[in-house]
Parts: sequence; structure tokens; C-alpha cells
Amino acid sequence: MKKSVNRTRRNLLKGIASLPFINGVAMTGAALNTSVATAMGSCTPKSLVCIFLAGGADSFNIFIPGGDRYDDYRLVRNSLGVDTDQLIEVSDSRLGSLAFNRATDSLADLYGENRLAVVSNCGPLIRPTTRADYENGIQLPQSLFAHDTQQKLWQNGAGFVGGGAGIGWGGRIAEYAAQCNTDAIVSPAFSINGANLWQTALATNYITVKAGVPVRHMEGYNNISEWVSGRRLNRMGKALDANNSAAQQLSPFRLEQEVGKATERAVQATTNLRIAFENNPVPQMVYDSSNRLAQQLHYVARLIAAREELGMRQQIFFVRMGGWDTHSDQLGRFPDLLSGLNGAIGPFQRAIDELGLSESVTSFTSSDFGRTLTSNGDGTDHGWGGHAFVFGGAVNGGQVIGDLPNYSSENNEDDTGDRRGAFAGRIIPQISVSQYGATIARWMGVPESDLSTVFPDLPNFAQTDLGFML
Repeated sequence: MKKSVNRTRRNLLKGIASLPFINGVAMTGAALNTSVATAMGSCTPKSLVCIFLAGGADSFNIFIPGGDRYDDYRLVRNSLGVDTDQLIEVSDSRLGSLAFNRATDSLADLYGENRLAVVSNCGPLIRPTTRADYENGIQLPQSLFAHDTQQKLWQNGAGFVGGGAGIGWGGRIAEYAAQCNTDAIVSPAFSINGANLWQTALATNYITVKAGVPVRHMEGYNNISEWVSGRRLNRMGKALDANNSAAQQLSPFRLEQEVGKATERAVQATTNLRIAFENNPVPQMVYDSSNRLAQQLHYVARLIAAREELGMRQQIFFVRMGGWDTHSDQLGRFPDLLSGLNGAIGPFQRAIDELGLSESVTSFTSSDFGRTLTSNGDGTDHGWGGHAFVFGGAVNGGQVIGDLPNYSSENNEDDTGDRRGAFAGRIIPQISVSQYGATIARWMGVPESDLSTVFPDLPNFAQTDLGFML
């Protein structure tokens, strides 16, 4: 009996999930429930933007050491190294001369304006880890160097896929922010690039939207049979009428009510988003229309511009740029990747500045992992630590957080080593995702006492605030 009931429930939910609730928009996650939010000290308007570089970005060729370190960098990177005439020199009060790849001049400009910080050699860690720990397998994150698992660890802020209770730290932030968004007419969490673990939560939902797809009314769709295909409607009917005993226990009338409520929410969300978009076109964001990341960030900028109209005080966004798994033809592919990243971040930040909202918008990058310092002959392989970039008016920028890794191929304790103990070019992180995320979550208002709930491995690190937020 229980299996029959559960199967019926699953079939109904699949039917509901198939409904075209919003053109270009879908609801993901739990229904919004503000009762789970822990009291926060402030509801200052803020928007947080996660820029996920899917595939494992070679950040060691975005931010490059200067001075004597450059010689080690160039030697170990060989043909992949960035020539000095392709660098924009910057400096750090502790580390001296450094540089950005010239193809990312938007990042270099923000760094020079003290609005971008480089979080050096960051990655998933359970606790501070040495080469000896790695060699002996002591408390290492799950499935190192594997795309799927490492993406999940970056997004759940833990050392194991189940370590964050199957939810993401962006979703956790959204739960804490719920009390600031009691007047929101739709969920204030948006993914502009599909489902993701980072925004998944137990008590709040997020909306998935597609850049470039207009949001249209659902008015006139009062009769479900007019806008749900016959096949989908038939599947829902079967779910409701599976058998008498199951239907009685599931209370079909109540389930039908839930379908109606979901439809009503979708109609209202569609209407509200469409109106907000019409009122906030953000014409000042000029970008290459073929740049998919720029399209996504333009959508984000419009939603940030409409923050007040949508009744939101705090928003959480997720965008994604793929193509960073550069095992082959890195010299040919990497310039286009950097051009796309640069051509999206620069116009987006200028748009936020022109809206006068820079102080309340923080953006940050994350990726599966860094890549190997060494070349495989045509590209780079999966690494571990890498650089992350956080920027906005509230960022204490113009500095490098943490120490640069050792770029030498000789006696390098930052390197994992290969199975024979030789240099592998895989750099062990010195800063954990937990520390990185906790610093951002604290700025978003998550109480200090609850940070270890959001990031279960955070108590293993002495420094829980990296100091890059003002």
C-alpha cells in the first residue's frame, strides 16, 4: 500500500513539474517558508551573484605572479605561460608585483579601484591539509579531481556531497534572508542557467529563468485543459485516479487544490516579473549579444534594478559559463573563454554602478577546481586549488587574500605529487571554500553563531573571516 501511495504521489508531482507555468521561468525547490528564518541583525538591501565557471577554470593563467615568482611560473607552465607583454601589472602590499592576463582588463580595473579581491589558492577542504596528509589520505574531500563531485562540494560548502545535508550554501543564505523578504511577490532567488545545488534549500525555493526568453502573461489560462497537452493532462489524471484506496489516502481533492494553488502562484509570478522587467530595462548595459554569460548577467541586472518593485530586500543569483575543461587546444580556446568572461563582467559591473547599487551588490567566481600547473602537451588536466575573484562596492579589494602557491617544480610542498612522488602540478588549497563562503555569508547577514551550520567544516579552520568584505 505504501509503495502504491508513494508512486501515485511521485506521478502527480511529475505531472505538476511538467506544467508550463511560466514561459522561460520555472519554480525549483520548496515553497517559501519564512518561519524557518533565524533572526538577522539587518535587512539592508543586498544582492549576491554566484558566477560559476563550469569545467575547471585555469585561474593560474588569469592571475599571474610577478617578480622572481614569474620565472618559476613561466618555467613550470612552459608553452602555456602568459608572456609579459600580455600582462597588466598590479601590486599587493604583502606580495609585491602581480599581474592580470590582459584579456581580463575588467578584473584588473576593478582590482585597481580596490573593488576586487583575489582569493588565492582556494578549494574544497575538510581541514588545513598538507602534502603528507594528502599522501596518507587523511581527511580529504570526497572524489578529488572529479567534475561532478567537486562542483557539488563547491556548492554545498562541505567536504562530502552529503556533508551539507544535500543543500547548497546559497540556499542556506536564502533561508536566513527569508525574513527580509516577507513582502516579496516572487521568490528572491533566481538561477539564470538551470538547476544547481548551490541554491537548493529545505525551506525556500528558487526560480529558474532563461536569458533571452521573454516573460509573458499566463492570463486566460483558467481552464487547465486549454494549456496543458493531452498527454501531460492524462498522466496527471492517472496519478489522481490510480486506485481507490491510494486516492482516498492521498485525498485527491486536496491534491487538486495544490495544483490550482501552484498554477495561481505561477500566473501571479509571471505577471509580476513581466511588469517589473518592462519598468526596468537597464538600457545602460551594453554587451555583445552573442555572449551567453553577458546575457545572463544582463538578466540579473534587470532583476536587481527591480529589487524594490518586486518587494525584495535581499536577492541570490546563480549564473554559469561552461567550456573551461581545457584538456586540449588550451592555447586556442582560452583566449575566447577569457574574452567571454571579461566581456560579461565589465558591462555588468558598469550597469550596477550606473544604477547606483554598487555598494549593495557582490559578485564572486567559483569553479569545479583549478587546473594543473603542468601541460599535458596540449592543455591542462584536473587540479585542486585555484584563484577565485570577488568584486563589488562592498569588497575590500586591491589585495590578495592568502599566499600565492609555490610555482616551482622542485621540492614543492604545495603540490600533491603523483603516484611516484614526482611533481604533478596539482596545488593543494590553502583557503577552504568554507572560509570563502562564510566571509560572503556573513556579509549577507547570516548570524555568526549559525555559520558552522551553513558550513559544517568551518570550525576546523582558525580564520573564519578572510576580511575581503567591508
